[in-house]
Amino acid sequence: MSANNRLGPKEVLIFTSTPNEYRSVSGYVGRQKFEKLAPSVINCGAGRIHATFSVANELTPRLAANTPPIAMVGAGTSGSLSLHLKQGDVIVSNSAIITDWRMENEDEVLLSPYGVFEYLALDPPHLEKMVIECRHPLIVGLMEKLPPNGFQRGRLLTSEAFVSGKTRKLKLGSDFGCLACDMESGVYGHLGNRLVNVPWFNVRVVADTLDETLGDYFAKERDMTDILAQKIVEILQIFDSSLDE
Repeated sequence: MSANNRLGPKEVLIFTSTPNEYRSVSGYVGRQKFEKLAPSVINCGAGRIHATFSVANELTPRLAANTPPIAMVGAGTSGSLSLHLKQGDVIVSNSAIITDWRMENEDEVLLSPYGVFEYLALDPPHLEKMVIECRHPLIVGLMEKLPPNGFQRGRLLTSEAFVSGKTRKLKLGSDFGCLACDMESGVYGHLGNRLVNVPWFNVRVVADTLDETLGDYFAKERDMTDILAQKIVEILQIFDSSLDE
């Protein structure tokens, strides 16, 4: 019998990527009481490699003991790829794409786990193969219960290539069908779907908009991470109450 079927609180692993995100999320979550959930907040560090090692480190002993978490959540900041997002908006997502790119002869070449394609010639069949999505009923049901006026919903782009410039951000958002970009979200989806079979979703606060830079984010970093933490608590409370249904 898995942990999800046992009596008692069901563990949710929440992965943050910076010390400030961890401080805010763990502080807010730690002050809340949940009837059916037992949230654990972990700071994994920035980037795909750190996220991968952190997930493996946390899940390996749990899976060996047949006590997997009921879900894992990637929590952190993101950069907007949409005209419709402002700093402080919160995106909840169960869909992601992992990619990086390089320049070759002044052309941008897309790199993905599924092959190498010319970025400017990306076609729908290739794009569909790159999408990572959690379709677990528990997560799909949770998404449907979240208030539409408090959260943005859409796909996230995960890359370790720094994205700058309004025109380039808009093109990335349009080509990949993504609202925002970050460095870890796709990892949780990839590992959750393909390796550990654990439901997952991501929660990201918009740190910088199309016209802003990371400098704008750092000027309001505390406010942004507090918004993220408050929204994580709100989601967990809805998740907690929905487990009776």
